[in-house]
Amino acid sequence: MILRPLPGFPTAPAAVMLAATLLAGPAAAQQGGPQAGQVSADYAVTFLGLTIGRGQMVSTTNGATYSTTLNARVTGVAAMFSGGSGTATAEGRFQGSQPVPTSYRLEVRSGGKVETVRIGMAGGNIASTVRDPDKPPHPRATPVLPEHLRGVLDPLSAGIFIAGGNGPVTGAAACERRTRIYTGHQRFDLIYSFVATQQVEIAGYKGEAAVCRVRFEPVAGYRPDRGDIRAARQRSAEVVLVPVTWGRALIPARITLSTGYGTGVARATRLALDPGPPTARRASAD
Repeated sequence: MILRPLPGFPTAPAAVMLAATLLAGPAAAQQGGPQAGQVSADYAVTFLGLTIGRGQMVSTTNGATYSTTLNARVTGVAAMFSGGSGTATAEGRFQGSQPVPTSYRLEVRSGGKVETVRIGMAGGNIASTVRDPDKPPHPRATPVLPEHLRGVLDPLSAGIFIAGGNGPVTGAAACERRTRIYTGHQRFDLIYSFVATQQVEIAGYKGEAAVCRVRFEPVAGYRPDRGDIRAARQRSAEVVLVPVTWGRALIPARITLSTGYGTGVARATRLALDPGPPTARRASAD
């Protein structure tokens, strides 16, 4: 269920917040410039306390460019009703300490069918979008206009968290941001605000973490009369970020998302946060 929406929550925020945004590539930047290396993480997703999905993220950088791959699959009870798996990949470069994506690809496999989305980007703007199958938008959906496709990030690149300024990495600077995201179908913003600093312990990390509140703001590609969209705007998610061992980059360790049907949680079960030289380990949800 990582690459599919949770019940009662719209497709885009569910896909992003329980997949790409939480599993994005923090091997991205440090104060004074990016550092070459690789970080990785394993995640489990639960809904109403039951495990419904697992995923693994691997992110690498050579100091100037980055590449992030996420593999995810439906597991547990959910696999009895909606089996499937998916892979998302994003590539880009750095402008200062900020990601500037160049390409994004999502492939979802379910029920013997394969759906793909490919996005080409240049200078922070969408250059091309190819969807297969290419489903037309709902006639009552708010149209995605050219102005909506400028100054945006793909879902994976949108999850690169870099604390600004010189204050504590796990302080307010870790959270305060508004991210403009395009999925290939919809445009929306995620608005982050700082809640607190707390202590966490996960395999691979023990120490301080920043807790952020996240609010969903639909922009285009949605039916304004949909009840789940209205409900999503009134709810907020919570993201817990832990720092990579160098610089000011962070990685999501836990996301809690409330829906009208219950609470979904994506949590890291293993983190490798010391970005040494890239290894041959391939991203896998197995």
